[in-house]
Amino acid sequence: MESSSSDLSSSTQPPSLPNFLCKVCLRSFHSERGLLLHRKTISKYNRPTEHIDMLPSQTIKEFQEIFVYYIHKKLSKNHTKAGRQTVSFPCTKSQFFSIFRGFIHSFQAKRGIYKCFFQGSWGKKQLNYIFNDEQWSIKHYDQGQKTYIVLLDQSNGSRNFSSEHNRVKTSETNPLVVLANQRAFGKKNIKRKSRYKRGEVIIEWRERKDHEINDNFCYAGHITMNFYISQIRSLN
Repeated sequence: MESSSSDLSSSTQPPSLPNFLCKVCLRSFHSERGLLLHRKTISKYNRPTEHIDMLPSQTIKEFQEIFVYYIHKKLSKNHTKAGRQTVSFPCTKSQFFSIFRGFIHSFQAKRGIYKCFFQGSWGKKQLNYIFNDEQWSIKHYDQGQKTYIVLLDQSNGSRNFSSEHNRVKTSETNPLVVLANQRAFGKKNIKRKSRYKRGEVIIEWRERKDHEINDNFCYAGHITMNFYISQIRSLN
């Protein structure tokens, strides 16, 4: 899976724009050399260190299923739940690298945080492969209702619907209605502007550490996935 994931990652990368913009993290560079150095640095992030073990295929499959299960738990039928959602659960570094190696795009050495960015149709294709499941981002309900993860192409800002969505007339939840419902709960629920963009999926891995009073340290890897959801309904 390691080599094929790297091949898929590179093959689904959109071509660089004339202003040398990285289409994954949207960082711009003054020259092609700067962009190439950026990509070279990214390739280093995807090289596992000696203490990281690549897991057996069955173990990877089981972890993929666990991940998709927790994603679907966040795809609520309730329209008031539309907006940003977070999935977070314990995950070893070996599990993270076994699934996301080849797609890691950022590493903060001081904080030990790895990040993956996905957006648009090519991001959806990559995540289909990573989870080995084309239904990871959508949950079906009765009366033709579906809750799905929003993925937008940054180039034109258009919504990336699946082919199934394009075959039927749909009615999407009005964001203004959602906002009005959120305000009804009172000012205490008003949040600051999110640093996560609608239409982008960001996956982060970090090691959490607790320092106890007797100088004992406890460690645990944790993975977090941030995304936005919306609902549509078939008007058949």
